[in-house]
Amino acid sequence: MVQDEVTWILETIKANWPAAWPTNADGDPVQARINRDEPRVLETGERTKRRELTEWNAIAASLGDRTMEAVGTEYDHRVETTVSIRFEGMTSQSGEWGHIDSTDHFEQLVRYAQHAIAVERSYPTVDDVDGDPIGSVAYHTISPPENETDLSDDDMDYFRRDWEHRFIGYANQP
Repeated sequence: MVQDEVTWILETIKANWPAAWPTNADGDPVQARINRDEPRVLETGERTKRRELTEWNAIAASLGDRTMEAVGTEYDHRVETTVSIRFEGMTSQSGEWGHIDSTDHFEQLVRYAQHAIAVERSYPTVDDVDGDPIGSVAYHTISPPENETDLSDDDMDYFRRDWEHRFIGYANQP
Protein backbone atom coordinates (compact mmCIF):
# COMPACT_ATOMS: atom_id res chain seq x y z
CA MET A 1 0.00 0.00 0.00
CA VAL A 2 1.33 3.44 -0.91
CA GLN A 3 0.69 6.73 0.82
CA ASP A 4 -2.75 8.27 0.40
CA GLU A 5 -2.33 12.04 0.53
CA VAL A 6 -5.97 12.61 -0.47
CA THR A 7 -7.45 10.70 2.47
CA TRP A 8 -4.86 12.27 4.77
CA ILE A 9 -5.84 15.81 3.76
CA LEU A 10 -9.57 15.07 4.14
CA GLU A 11 -9.05 13.54 7.58
CA THR A 12 -6.84 16.48 8.57
CA ILE A 13 -9.54 18.98 7.57
CA LYS A 14 -12.03 17.40 9.96
CA ALA A 15 -9.52 16.73 12.76
CA ASN A 16 -8.26 20.33 12.76
CA TRP A 17 -11.57 22.08 11.94
CA PRO A 18 -11.46 25.14 14.26
CA ALA A 19 -15.16 24.96 15.23
CA ALA A 20 -17.90 22.35 15.60
CA TRP A 21 -18.34 20.27 12.42
CA PRO A 22 -21.48 21.64 10.66
CA THR A 23 -24.70 19.78 11.54
CA ASN A 24 -28.43 20.25 11.03
CA ALA A 25 -31.04 20.83 13.75
CA ASP A 26 -31.10 17.07 14.47
CA GLY A 27 -27.31 16.97 14.98
CA ASP A 28 -26.65 15.08 11.73
CA PRO A 29 -23.60 16.21 9.72
CA VAL A 30 -24.31 18.46 6.72
CA GLN A 31 -20.73 18.62 5.49
CA ALA A 32 -19.24 15.67 3.64
CA ARG A 33 -15.63 14.89 2.74
CA ILE A 34 -15.26 13.13 -0.60
CA ASN A 35 -12.26 11.26 -1.97
CA ARG A 36 -12.80 11.83 -5.71
CA ASP A 37 -10.09 9.29 -6.61
CA GLU A 38 -11.74 6.31 -4.88
CA PRO A 39 -14.63 7.57 -5.09
CA ARG A 40 -15.86 7.51 -1.49
CA VAL A 41 -17.69 9.75 0.98
CA LEU A 42 -15.83 9.54 4.29
CA GLU A 43 -18.93 10.34 6.38
CA THR A 44 -21.11 7.56 4.92
CA GLY A 45 -18.77 5.14 3.13
CA GLU A 46 -20.93 5.56 0.03
CA ARG A 47 -19.08 5.10 -3.27
CA THR A 48 -19.75 8.31 -5.18
CA LYS A 49 -17.96 11.48 -6.25
CA ARG A 50 -20.89 13.80 -5.54
CA ARG A 51 -23.27 14.76 -2.77
CA GLU A 52 -26.72 16.30 -3.15
CA LEU A 53 -25.87 19.92 -2.33
CA THR A 54 -29.35 20.59 -0.97
CA GLU A 55 -28.49 18.14 1.80
CA TRP A 56 -24.71 18.53 2.19
CA ASN A 57 -21.81 20.92 1.77
CA ALA A 58 -19.07 18.98 -0.01
CA ILE A 59 -15.30 19.11 0.47
CA ALA A 60 -13.80 16.94 -2.24
CA ALA A 61 -10.15 16.18 -2.92
CA SER A 62 -8.19 14.34 -5.58
CA LEU A 63 -4.58 13.71 -6.49
CA GLY A 64 -3.58 16.37 -9.00
CA ASP A 65 0.01 15.72 -10.04
CA ARG A 66 3.21 14.13 -8.80
CA THR A 67 6.66 15.14 -10.01
CA MET A 68 9.93 13.45 -9.10
CA GLU A 69 13.35 14.98 -9.61
CA ALA A 70 16.62 13.16 -9.07
CA VAL A 71 18.82 14.69 -6.37
CA GLY A 72 22.44 13.95 -5.48
CA THR A 73 24.50 11.11 -6.84
CA GLU A 74 22.43 8.33 -5.27
CA TYR A 75 19.03 7.04 -6.36
CA ASP A 76 17.08 9.67 -4.38
CA HIS A 77 14.22 11.90 -5.49
CA ARG A 78 12.70 15.20 -4.49
CA VAL A 79 8.93 14.75 -4.78
CA GLU A 80 6.12 17.26 -5.18
CA THR A 81 2.59 15.89 -4.91
CA THR A 82 -0.35 18.19 -5.64
CA VAL A 83 -3.76 17.62 -4.05
CA SER A 84 -6.70 19.51 -5.58
CA ILE A 85 -9.55 20.54 -3.28
CA ARG A 86 -13.09 21.62 -4.17
CA PHE A 87 -15.49 23.07 -1.60
CA GLU A 88 -19.08 23.56 -2.74
CA GLY A 89 -22.54 24.09 -1.33
CA MET A 90 -25.91 25.77 -1.82
CA THR A 91 -27.54 28.76 -0.15
CA SER A 92 -29.94 28.45 2.75
CA GLN A 93 -31.19 32.03 2.41
CA SER A 94 -34.97 32.43 2.57
CA GLY A 95 -35.32 28.78 3.60
CA GLU A 96 -33.96 27.57 0.27
CA TRP A 97 -31.83 24.59 -0.73
CA GLY A 98 -28.63 24.14 1.22
CA HIS A 99 -26.62 24.99 4.34
CA ILE A 100 -24.69 28.17 3.54
CA ASP A 101 -26.16 31.37 4.96
CA SER A 102 -24.24 33.99 2.96
CA THR A 103 -21.12 34.78 0.97
CA ASP A 104 -19.39 35.62 4.26
CA HIS A 105 -20.45 32.27 5.76
CA PHE A 106 -19.04 30.41 2.74
CA GLU A 107 -15.79 32.38 2.97
CA GLN A 108 -15.57 31.41 6.65
CA LEU A 109 -16.05 27.70 5.85
CA VAL A 110 -13.36 27.83 3.13
CA ARG A 111 -10.95 29.56 5.50
CA TYR A 112 -11.70 26.96 8.20
CA ALA A 113 -10.75 24.18 5.76
CA GLN A 114 -7.58 25.99 4.71
CA HIS A 115 -6.68 26.70 8.34
CA ALA A 116 -7.14 23.02 9.23
CA ILE A 117 -4.55 22.14 6.59
CA ALA A 118 -2.22 25.01 7.56
CA VAL A 119 -2.01 23.65 11.10
CA GLU A 120 -0.11 20.69 9.55
CA ARG A 121 1.75 22.83 7.01
CA SER A 122 5.20 21.83 8.21
CA TYR A 123 6.31 18.23 8.58
CA PRO A 124 3.05 16.49 7.66
CA THR A 125 2.80 12.95 8.92
CA VAL A 126 1.47 11.03 5.95
CA ASP A 127 2.54 7.64 7.24
CA ASP A 128 0.25 4.87 6.05
CA VAL A 129 2.61 2.69 4.03
CA ASP A 130 2.50 -0.38 6.28
CA GLY A 131 6.27 -0.75 6.27
CA ASP A 132 6.54 -0.83 2.45
CA PRO A 133 9.33 1.61 1.52
CA ILE A 134 8.30 1.72 -2.14
CA GLY A 135 6.09 4.73 -2.75
CA SER A 136 6.83 6.28 0.62
CA VAL A 137 7.69 9.98 0.68
CA ALA A 138 8.96 11.84 3.74
CA TYR A 139 7.20 15.17 3.29
CA HIS A 140 8.63 18.21 5.03
CA THR A 141 6.27 20.94 3.79
CA ILE A 142 2.73 21.55 2.58
CA SER A 143 2.30 24.73 0.57
CA PRO A 144 -0.28 27.37 1.46
CA PRO A 145 -3.35 27.36 -0.82
CA GLU A 146 -2.37 27.82 -4.47
CA ASN A 147 -4.35 28.48 -7.66
CA GLU A 148 -7.42 29.44 -5.62
CA THR A 149 -10.41 30.04 -7.87
CA ASP A 150 -13.91 31.19 -6.91
CA LEU A 151 -16.44 29.52 -9.21
CA SER A 152 -19.57 30.54 -7.30
CA ASP A 153 -22.74 31.31 -9.24
CA ASP A 154 -23.50 34.98 -9.95
CA ASP A 155 -26.95 34.53 -8.37
CA MET A 156 -25.16 33.31 -5.21
CA ASP A 157 -27.33 30.23 -4.75
CA TYR A 158 -24.34 27.98 -5.58
CA PHE A 159 -20.95 28.39 -3.92
CA ARG A 160 -17.72 26.78 -5.12
CA ARG A 161 -14.05 27.36 -4.39
CA ASP A 162 -11.17 25.30 -5.81
CA TRP A 163 -7.54 25.35 -4.67
CA GLU A 164 -4.45 23.15 -4.43
CA HIS A 165 -1.79 22.24 -1.90
CA ARG A 166 1.65 20.90 -2.81
CA PHE A 167 3.26 18.30 -0.54
CA ILE A 168 7.06 18.62 -0.83
CA GLY A 169 9.53 15.99 0.35
CA TYR A 170 11.94 13.22 -0.52
CA ALA A 171 11.28 9.66 -1.62
CA ASN A 172 12.50 6.94 0.71
CA GLN A 173 14.43 4.59 -1.52
CA PRO A 174 15.46 1.10 -0.36
